[in-house]
Amino acid sequence: MDSLHMALTFLLAAAGISLAAAYVRVPYTIALVVVGLALGHWHLGPSVTVTPEALFLALIVPLLFDGGLHLPLRDLRTYAGLIGSLAVIGTVLAAVVIGGAALFIWHLPVRTALLLGAIASAIDPVSVIALVREAALDRRLGTILEAEAVFNDGVAIVLFSVASAPHLPGLGSAVWQFIWLLGGGAVAGGLVALGVSLGLSRIREPLVELLGSLVLAIAAFLAADAIGGSGVIAVVAAGIVLGNCAPRVLSTTGQETLRTVWEVITYLANSALFLVIGMAILWQPLIDLAGVIAVVVLAAFAARAAGVYGLATICGRFLTPIPRAWQHVLVWGGLRGGVAIALVLALPRSLPGRDTVTAAVYGLVVFTLLAQGLTTRPLLRRFGLPEAL
Repeated sequence: MDSLHMALTFLLAAAGISLAAAYVRVPYTIALVVVGLALGHWHLGPSVTVTPEALFLALIVPLLFDGGLHLPLRDLRTYAGLIGSLAVIGTVLAAVVIGGAALFIWHLPVRTALLLGAIASAIDPVSVIALVREAALDRRLGTILEAEAVFNDGVAIVLFSVASAPHLPGLGSAVWQFIWLLGGGAVAGGLVALGVSLGLSRIREPLVELLGSLVLAIAAFLAADAIGGSGVIAVVAAGIVLGNCAPRVLSTTGQETLRTVWEVITYLANSALFLVIGMAILWQPLIDLAGVIAVVVLAAFAARAAGVYGLATICGRFLTPIPRAWQHVLVWGGLRGGVAIALVLALPRSLPGRDTVTAAVYGLVVFTLLAQGLTTRPLLRRFGLPEAL
């Protein structure tokens, strides 16, 4: 009965916050974080213990699959150069800048600084997807933001795995690990999605078609994990393939059912994720380590700006040019969220300076979600950017 009471409370809270956010015209996800912060600070809600596995599998993975369903292949091809550059070079640059700042300014141990850089470089795809949909960004700009955030996640996780290894591997080994994690996950997810799509093309039962999408999300993750690839990347790749194949392989009713049910799933997962983010963050450590947080926020923003403006300029000369106003939004849209929280929870308890890393990452998450998330719409109006096309 306690579980039923908690479930009922959660559903009522999600509905109430959604209505209140719409009334005051605040992004729903931001409202959830604010409520979560209040609940955690004043101990108004139940004590919730969250593991990184639970965050990834129960909340982040379904949201990533739904995000993949909405990524148009045409725009991915058009901006592949910029997306790949930001996801790889931009993420490594952010990790180096943030880790270097922690090492030389706050004198954290080398491994601790490397882990902080890897975690803080993780632009959360879930937060970005929520931002894109709530701010009604231009479809093409939204695709760049979402796709970069998704693939950045894979790079950040690889950097985290390398930095947390008992012995730091050589450059060649680290590069191969990254290629296999990213490429193996993408191939595994794509192949599973093609197989499921082929099977669904022979079916015209909407509920079975919906069940096929649920099976696909789980099977893609497991297939990638079995070969040592990234399950997160596999889930996104599977969503992209199914989303672009759906008009050809699913019935009209099946497409509508798929869209409606996954909207409900993402609504509930988003509600739980952003409430958990807020409740997991304690205010006092953020106040005590405000100096460290300020350094991390400034380093993260500087690295993001250098990466976006520099790489967009280079890609614009040889590939598809990116409007300057888009570049400003890309810089400001580098939100942190559930992925960074999950990686912090995965840190070993014995790590020197673990509390410092935790507070720094939590502070960065709060800043990006509140300061950047709340000002995205005014930024769009400032640069006269059109709404979704």
